[in-house]
Amino acid sequence: MPLQIDSLLRDRYRITAELGRGGMGAVCKGYDDNLGVEVAIKENLFVSPEAERQFKREASLLATLRHPNLPRVTDHFVIPNEGQYLVMDFIAGEDAKAILEKNGGPLPEDQVVRWARELLDALHYMHTRPQPIIHRDIKPGNIKITPEGRAVLVDFGLAKLHDPKSTTTVGAKSLTPGFAPPEQYGMGRTEPRTDIYALGATLYALLTNQLPADSLEQAMGQKKLVPLRQLNPNVSPSVAEAIERALELKPEDRFASAFDFAAALAQATRAAPVTPPTQPDTVARASETVPRADATPPAAPTVQVVRPRPAWVIPVIVVAVLALGGGAAYFATGGFKSLGAAPTATSAPTVAVPEATNTSAAVVVVSTDTPAPPTDTPVPPTDTPAPPTEIPTITPTFTPAMTPRGGGGQIAFVSERNGGLPQIFVMNVDGTNQTRLTNQPEGACQPEWSPDGQKLLFISPCRRKTAEYLGAALYSMNADGTNVQPCVSMIGGVYDASWSASGIAFTFLENGQPRIYVAGSCGSGSQISKAQSDDSQPSWSSGGDRLVFENTSRAGRPTIYWMFKDGTFNGSSPDQVTRDQDAVAPAWQPNGNYIAYVANTQIWVVQWDKVGFGNQQLTSRGPNDDPKWSPDGQWLTFESWRDAANHDVYLMTSSGSLQTRLTDDPAADYHPAWRP
Repeated sequence: MPLQIDSLLRDRYRITAELGRGGMGAVCKGYDDNLGVEVAIKENLFVSPEAERQFKREASLLATLRHPNLPRVTDHFVIPNEGQYLVMDFIAGEDAKAILEKNGGPLPEDQVVRWARELLDALHYMHTRPQPIIHRDIKPGNIKITPEGRAVLVDFGLAKLHDPKSTTTVGAKSLTPGFAPPEQYGMGRTEPRTDIYALGATLYALLTNQLPADSLEQAMGQKKLVPLRQLNPNVSPSVAEAIERALELKPEDRFASAFDFAAALAQATRAAPVTPPTQPDTVARASETVPRADATPPAAPTVQVVRPRPAWVIPVIVVAVLALGGGAAYFATGGFKSLGAAPTATSAPTVAVPEATNTSAAVVVVSTDTPAPPTDTPVPPTDTPAPPTEIPTITPTFTPAMTPRGGGGQIAFVSERNGGLPQIFVMNVDGTNQTRLTNQPEGACQPEWSPDGQKLLFISPCRRKTAEYLGAALYSMNADGTNVQPCVSMIGGVYDASWSASGIAFTFLENGQPRIYVAGSCGSGSQISKAQSDDSQPSWSSGGDRLVFENTSRAGRPTIYWMFKDGTFNGSSPDQVTRDQDAVAPAWQPNGNYIAYVANTQIWVVQWDKVGFGNQQLTSRGPNDDPKWSPDGQWLTFESWRDAANHDVYLMTSSGSLQTRLTDDPAADYHPAWRP
């Protein structure tokens, strides 16, 4: 039974508004009376016993997903003779389609690419789960942009588990014409590259304000894909080429994974400035039937958008069209001419298509010629599965492209590669150009950048990585290693420095007991820890008004707390940031609310003011230690000696994906710090 406004679903979820309706049911906004929070509820009214069993299995897996660019599935259930229901986080904001319509024309490239990289991070996370998940309905209406500007992929009503050995799913699946590749029309298996195509179509639409020509109509020779830069010459050639590769009709000609697509887009944004192509005499439409022979702009990238179709494919495609039923009427009308007429979250016409059978799986091939390889993409298309979440080897040609905008260009770290005595090194964020900065006779550890990135702090003496540095003093130097000067020296030992505009916070080992001090600049510091407190490892908030730190005495185990910069706190004791874990090595996210930390040798994140609730584990292999944020808060660098291998410096996104080793020297590398 369709959801009704003001109705109470399962004696818990009060329906408050309809957000959208499609062929299989509605998406509604609701209120969870039990928890007192707003939720989104997706209904599916087409239920069979087998579909019900599959729904429960897939919904249970969706409920395990934890990613900043995906909503959480918090509940799922089936009401007999009524429907299936997914309950998810309600994501505030506008969808990308509404933003595009409000803009009245193509959106800026930098904005679209930023969203794309966030969404590709989410897809990489989904596609590389132990049981990969395919979304199958990516389109502008299913991308929410939060008030903070974060892109969130919503509406998992069509998501399914990926089984590479199977081509069947119970009942029918739906699709949105213009955003669906040929395999969703029954011409092959849906797989992770199905989502690659749909996201490529979405980016094409956002950058041109036009729908790409429908994939089935392209396969039938009725339409051709108009090159993206012919519709919007302001898009850079490399970005256009990456998107057009994602829109290849054959899955094997697309990017092999979301990881590779993200790499190509990131490299594209570092390419040369745009050279606008020559404008055609008339403005082409994204779905025009026969483009002018001279319409291709000379400055556009060399992309083979349309290929000859073997004659034997025609009967197979005709069968697929006949199987569409109502879909044939859609194509008879000529399809959507612009994005303004595209299906939306509020009125999304979907075409029910039977899943491909084992005999039709091979019909995904629509041409036999070899595609011209793109010039900007770092990895050629292959048929290999998506790479695992953890990437154990250094990939120097890829990683610099993945550096987020707003991130610094270097990472400082400690290495014991020169005779075993630790010294400070710097490297590019891809692991290249590893250069030693210090030559301290008693070693140097714990680099910490100044807020402007022009200076480095470090401690010495330091013979090896340890929890406490008895007798160590704090030194400063220029970013290139010159002008080494004493900074803070106190009897007992000074270490764990954190530098912000509010000063330098550090741990002082006084009579064997760690306490936190703050110095306005190099010189003496003032104690802010309370007596007998065992506080250490301070980390400043981005505003410099608070500190998180680790304490071993208050809770009877290592626990992370926060306090104000003068050492005061709310109430009689500082507020906990973590709970029920041995938590150490806190690092406050720049311009954000998350604290990265280490518990049980794995890296976690949690919001600083949630008293430990809602924490998320980012790594599964280890041991790991010392996470440090990128300046824009989107990435983390950390040290790891996983699988008893080398002790090295790694990089990953803030969701834990794209884990990449940056150093591979046989000697130990540790204590990374990202330059602002």
